[in-house]
Amino acid sequence: MWQSDVMHGPMVEFGGKMRKSYLIAFIDDHSRLIPHSEFYLSEATVSYLDAFKNALLKRGLPRKLYVDNGAAFRSKHLQYITASLNIALIHARPYKPQGKGKIERWFKTVRSCFLSTFKGKTLNELNGALDVWVNETYHLKKHSSTGQTPFERFTSEMECLRATPENLQDHFRTVSRRKVAKDRTITLNGKLYEAPVALIGKQVELLYHNEDQSHVEIRWAQKSYGTIRKVDLHVNCKVKRDRNSNTDMQTLTDRTGYQGGSLLSPRKEE
Repeated sequence: MWQSDVMHGPMVEFGGKMRKSYLIAFIDDHSRLIPHSEFYLSEATVSYLDAFKNALLKRGLPRKLYVDNGAAFRSKHLQYITASLNIALIHARPYKPQGKGKIERWFKTVRSCFLSTFKGKTLNELNGALDVWVNETYHLKKHSSTGQTPFERFTSEMECLRATPENLQDHFRTVSRRKVAKDRTITLNGKLYEAPVALIGKQVELLYHNEDQSHVEIRWAQKSYGTIRKVDLHVNCKVKRDRNSNTDMQTLTDRTGYQGGSLLSPRKEE
């Protein structure tokens, strides 16, 4: 099981301005090893998910993730990610901090042993120094409770670890819910997509990467129906123009009684 929380960090220089930093960290409950820790300029969901993904890439998948009740920890996106990776997401009881004791004690260690000696100014300097301190000092120092270093204790039971899937990035896709219209179309972020006929009228899930929406997967009732494609509005407009032209020609034919052939051909004498 991993515990995770956010700690308010020092002011740092970023983009020519002084900004408040936030330390997002994960601690392995058994070994006290830190799968990942990083300072961000925000404690919003996007920052937390970035830290969580880095932790999974480094140290595999935990079976449980124990978190607080903040907005980032209650996000639907985090719930979807943990469920898709078969990680039980557990929230601490309000006003009951006892369950987060290990991560809170580690934050105390960060303040007394790391931040007290940090001399840098920028966010990059802060994270660079933190990474060195965690891996070269904290992970290699014998823990008073376990009698082992966090690294030794973590690596002594490698058979218990679950490997990170190669398609981890796909588990972090954004999930949006839409209803398929009668004409098979769905609107997503201002763009029109075409869905399978079988999903007309259904409330579906659309999964996509925010940074690249060229591949949007569509799901219904926990079944994937593949990727959907954007509607080519230029082609659709042309088709409409062609149809309108045909309609206009038909109207003209009906009005004149002309049935085709050369306009200069002699009329048949009555």
